[in-house]
Amino acid sequence: MPTVKIVEVDSFSPLPEDLLFRLFALEAPWIMLPVIQRVFLFDNAGGQHPPFASLVGSLRASLVATLARLPPLAGRIVFLPSTGDAAIDCSASEGSGMRFIVAESDDADAGRLAGDAYHDVDTFKAFVPKLKVDALPAEVLAVQVTRLKGGVAVGVAMHHAVVDGRSVWRFLQAWAAACRGDDAAAEAVVAGLTFDRAVIALPSGGELTRSMLRNYAPNLPLVCSSRLTSLLSPFVSTAGEQASARSN
Repeated sequence: MPTVKIVEVDSFSPLPEDLLFRLFALEAPWIMLPVIQRVFLFDNAGGQHPPFASLVGSLRASLVATLARLPPLAGRIVFLPSTGDAAIDCSASEGSGMRFIVAESDDADAGRLAGDAYHDVDTFKAFVPKLKVDALPAEVLAVQVTRLKGGVAVGVAMHHAVVDGRSVWRFLQAWAAACRGDDAAAEAVVAGLTFDRAVIALPSGGELTRSMLRNYAPNLPLVCSSRLTSLLSPFVSTAGEQASARSN
């Protein structure tokens, strides 16, 4: 499997104000199944890509603009012990926000990986960041941009309690439009979206949500049992793993 070297890890929260979105009952069960992953390979066989540093700068700046339009993706899932709720905290406190990772792999060939009839899944996993989700606060989003031989990989990992399949693609469409400099298209993608928790009124409201959380994650702020952690280990990272990565 090709070697991937992490060269930069940045965390940012682009929001000027503190926002808190409480999870409701339809979202609570997904706190135990946190990972949605996507990886995109861009072959530069025609030499049309800008220099890697310039490409990373464009992806970073357009991501910040996109998160301002979709604020829950810039937060962390936190536990509120006073009420027993879980919520998406978008405040710009220490340790908050999302991770943006820059990496490089000199022996991973973009053209081969994109053209293979049978996908090299183990290599693809190396291009997608692991989320810290074993305990709350848990990450909502992490992005990894990896320079490859003859191209670039962009990997995205997102928490399933905050996004579903459709909203993942909306985020990616909005980000792509912003990266092209097409603000009108980016705005059109998110037009009509609301994050107002009152829009969906469920019987028993908050108490139903707290009951779901107690059922699916009874040990909050710890999320994963040892068995579930072992099953998810290829896709998620623990706090200890992240601390070790920062020290290397």
